[in-house]
Amino acid sequence: MKPELVVEVTYLTWTEDNLLRHVSYQGQRKDKPARQVVRPVPHPPRPS
Repeated sequence: MKPELVVEVTYLTWTEDNLLRHVSYQGQRKDKPARQVVRPVPHPPRPS
């Protein structure tokens, strides 16, 4: 299987099993090829 479509989603977090939690579909991205998509690097939590 190779990716052909790119969609934009919002999500709460990644789980320890590498799954997205509370995902919401925002729409298809026709301006970006699938080969350019990479998993975002998580930011460390801000100190309280």
